[in-house]
Amino acid sequence: MEFTAQIKKKFVCDVLVVGGGVAGFSASVSASRCGMNVILAEQGGYLGGTATAGLVAPFMTCYDAKGEQQIIRGIFKETIDRLIKIDGAKDPSECRKCDSYSGYKLKGHLGTTPYDREKLKFVMEQMCEESGVQLKYHFMLVGVNVEEKRIRSCVFATTNGFYEIEAKQFIDCSGDANLCYLAGGEYEFSDESKQLQPVSTFMLIDGVDKQAMDKAVLDKDARGRAFMEIVEDEKKEGRFPCGTKKVRLYEQMNGVWAVNMCQIDEPFDVTDPELIAKAEIEGRKQAFIIFDMLKRRVPGLQNIRLLQTSETLGVRESRRMKGEHKLTLDEIHSSTVFEDAIAVVASSVDVHTKGAVNYKAFENDKPYTIPYRALVHKDFDNLLGAGKIISSDRFAHGAVRVMPPAMATGQAVGVGASLAIKENVKAKDAPIDKLKTVLKEQGAYLFD
Repeated sequence: MEFTAQIKKKFVCDVLVVGGGVAGFSASVSASRCGMNVILAEQGGYLGGTATAGLVAPFMTCYDAKGEQQIIRGIFKETIDRLIKIDGAKDPSECRKCDSYSGYKLKGHLGTTPYDREKLKFVMEQMCEESGVQLKYHFMLVGVNVEEKRIRSCVFATTNGFYEIEAKQFIDCSGDANLCYLAGGEYEFSDESKQLQPVSTFMLIDGVDKQAMDKAVLDKDARGRAFMEIVEDEKKEGRFPCGTKKVRLYEQMNGVWAVNMCQIDEPFDVTDPELIAKAEIEGRKQAFIIFDMLKRRVPGLQNIRLLQTSETLGVRESRRMKGEHKLTLDEIHSSTVFEDAIAVVASSVDVHTKGAVNYKAFENDKPYTIPYRALVHKDFDNLLGAGKIISSDRFAHGAVRVMPPAMATGQAVGVGASLAIKENVKAKDAPIDKLKTVLKEQGAYLFD
């Protein structure tokens, strides 16, 4: 069946960003601060994506592997600093490994950042408004107009009909590479194994007796800190609903704790809406079973309340666009410093499976970099991407998919798109020296 629709309204801008998660927010603010007329189109009613609707918490580390230096700064740091001023976040310098803010982990998780979701929504919108970003909420991308190797416009479905947005440069921050996909661009989906990482449903609780929790875990080894015996007992009794092996709790702000335990083990196509609906229903079922177990079995949780389950799934892995360069696990392990590096990162490779998490970079205490070329789609002259859709192999993706690197890549593509317009060149030919200079002016860290 062929479908045609009348365009009810049209907008024109310099840079169109599709997706208002943390990457899209960063891209929009950075491009607007470069003097661009920016539209940010988001299918929901607020910003933040997995950080807000998904309840994913905390922001994982923005520090080097030793926890000595903050290496993801720029718009990420500005956002956190603003949150701190309104009691909406805790400074990552105060969050060390082994504590409640790091999930009591003995390895990694140095410099995590707890935050308040409602205040994050407010701060993000405030920064967009101050920068001049035009926010278009409830815009669902349904079509892309392409001429040769250039994207001309995007079409969005709204409750008021179909709207079109024309731009000079386009940035895909959809999380699923939707813009790339609808434009007909090449992408990767998993690898030769055809397996995707499991999705999660986060939930929030309060009523935790932190003193009792600390007493129960702080003198324990990694197994004891994660209450793995309790989970194993519940599984033997047939009362535990998924393959998660550990109790994973993270203290947030103002007495709220995030729980990352509900998991859909069997891989499925995370772009299929019918399968997504089934996973969301299953995730909520698991939430109540796991909540009951926590309340019955875990010290300090006898008086907890279930506050909320996430509105959207925590999708770890979806489509990844094919860029001018594919970031690889070997490059991460080699601590590669690219000539066109736009971000310095130390996140560990973290690939979830049904019954385990595969960590492949804890032994590496040196940071690595992300090249600008991995953010530029190879098929189009004016399409960039940021967040978890950047061009990478599956294991490199397992490191850079988390939110602080996503904000760093978002900031970089915002600047890159702006320079491409100013210099009248293709996105891939944006001058790297100028790009780095602007990123540093915007507070980013690049081994300075």
